[in-house]
Amino acid sequence: LPHLVDRLDEPNHWQRMLSPGEQQRVAFARALLYAPQWLYMDEATSAMDEEDEATLYQALIDELPGLSIVSVGHRSSLKRFHGRHVRIEGGWLQEQPVA
Repeated sequence: LPHLVDRLDEPNHWQRMLSPGEQQRVAFARALLYAPQWLYMDEATSAMDEEDEATLYQALIDELPGLSIVSVGHRSSLKRFHGRHVRIEGGWLQEQPVA
């Protein structure tokens, strides 16, 4: 989002100005800046392509090695960034290591 750097100090309605994918990228940037121990993400990459998703998840893993990530999503491409997979279907919970 380099085209917005000069405007970051301006009060704006960013949710109206940024596309869903741009908003998701900003959320990843916030996570990298705040460096939490735990990060809970719900459909955090739904508006991105899988290449951008992989780049951003890998950035979290590389830059925040102590981070624990809990993701909710429908994409199977998320599995490779997690050590466990929990599936809730019809009221049943299935937990398994990611293969």
